Amino acid sequence: MTDDSRITCPEHGEADTTYVCRHLAENPEQPWFCDSPTEENRWPDAWCGQCDAAFREKGEWNEHNEGATEIALLCHRCYEAGIASSVDAVSDDTRAAWKALVRQCHDELGAKQEQLRAEFALGEHKRWDYDQDTASLMFSNDGVPALIAEVEFIGSVSTRTGTWLWSWANFHLLPNVRSRIAAVRAFGEERGFPRLTVPKWDADEVDGWEVSGIAGKVLGALGVYRVPTEYGFLYMAVMNMRDVRRTQ
Repeated sequence: MTDDSRITCPEHGEADTTYVCRHLAENPEQPWFCDSPTEENRWPDAWCGQCDAAFREKGEWNEHNEGATEIALLCHRCYEAGIASSVDAVSDDTRAAWKALVRQCHDELGAKQEQLRAEFALGEHKRWDYDQDTASLMFSNDGVPALIAEVEFIGSVSTRTGTWLWSWANFHLLPNVRSRIAAVRAFGEERGFPRLTVPKWDADEVDGWEVSGIAGKVLGALGVYRVPTEYGFLYMAVMNMRDVRRTQ
């Protein structure tokens, strides 16, 4: 290993250094095991299922099992592409369980969205604004507030790059709007659903709605609200909704 934090990649040029087991470097389209990324460590060391068995035998990496794993260096862009390619590396049983969960959450979210529309007439308000400092989404008409929702950012779809990015891995966002979302990653880890645990992967708007429906279920949200961004869409879990006109 080296202490150097930068590497020159033949494909991507100068980039940050990351460490993975040799098996992932040679064949990334398999399950990845790693900690959740943090702002200080956005590309945590990762290893494959074979190496994870050696890890679990001792409960940690130590002098007894480190020799069982050969370490490879990747640039952070190769790392991101590799882990993104793993989202479909699941068993047939896991794939069937995922599809069943998507269908269930789609139906549940549809009912929740209809309830929000019926109770708060979301589509009839002229303007919306969100505030990361207060983790709120306000609907207003001609400058007069009508509804204020508490929200948790779920993630975003980029129509420019065709990717989904989870808010728990988006460190440009304030902590206030991503304080609960780690529970969705934990849910995915427990069930072996990589689309809930891989930070960024190829996706479109339909994928965004599917994982947002699951996130809404895990978080116990009232529904999901999607807003346009410069290069795509941002999905938010509506945790509660208050009609401020009723208190004026």
